[in-house]
Amino acid sequence: MTFVEECRDHAKGAWLAYQHHPWIEALAAGELPVEKFVAFQVNDAPYIVDLHRSLALGVAKAPGTAWAKAATTVLDDVWVLGEIDAKKEILADLGVRGELRIDRAAYIPAREAYANHLVRTALEGGIGDIASALLPCAMFTQVIGGRFKGVRIDGPAAYQKWADIYVQRAVHRMAEAHATVMEHEAARTDDAGRDHMKLLYLRSVQHQVDVFDAAWDLDVRWPGERDE
Repeated sequence: MTFVEECRDHAKGAWLAYQHHPWIEALAAGELPVEKFVAFQVNDAPYIVDLHRSLALGVAKAPGTAWAKAATTVLDDVWVLGEIDAKKEILADLGVRGELRIDRAAYIPAREAYANHLVRTALEGGIGDIASALLPCAMFTQVIGGRFKGVRIDGPAAYQKWADIYVQRAVHRMAEAHATVMEHEAARTDDAGRDHMKLLYLRSVQHQVDVFDAAWDLDVRWPGERDE
């Protein structure tokens, strides 16, 4: 069993909840309400900023590596702007127009918790820790891209357009780079180091489930907020 497989096994319950989340199953069945799809996309926007911040911190800690090369491809201005623009286009196709907020005040609780986990790991940890925390998000290549590749998704065309993003080769290269670094670093560290990497991986999977829960339940308000 590879170390990545050990991490996956360690997070087995959370992984099943991630891979077969009701939001994803509803998408597959052609039954996902538009408002729940929109909630995921809008709340994902500010997270993109901190995801890229975590990658940038990783590049600073592992310059000149194959992992850094994959990360800088993702960090390229065209790619970052392309990701935001693609999200705006998808939302516009659904009649949702206006500025897509990416500032910190736009965070919902579940998204901010996930982003804080990634950024803290990138600040405090080594490259093995960073890759372990980032891989579950990069595994959209499997959870979304792999599942819906060549599959016609019933519902608005925007659903298909979004899923097709995770079939792109650049996204797959990043996931592969995370896995390669995890194997390398796991072989170099001790049991405590490996256990810490497994915990970071598990927490990311759990956060991933939490953000899908928020979109599925439309749970986007902070404590104390009132409906306008």
